[in-house]
Amino acid sequence: MPAGLGQRAVVRPAGTGEHPVLLDCLARVADPRRAKGRRHPLAFVLALAACAVLADSRDRP
Repeated sequence: MPAGLGQRAVVRPAGTGEHPVLLDCLARVADPRRAKGRRHPLAFVLALAACAVLADSRDRP
């Protein structure tokens, strides 16, 4: 298992009047990747993955 995948983030629920934006929440996730070969910010990669899940994207033969 890659480093960081087994760790859970501790995030408090949004309070009254707070409307967190998905990218703001994803930007708080620690990036376990090495700097070498990193081309895209982790928040962007996670946002794309979230969009794929919401669009019901599956690896189909």
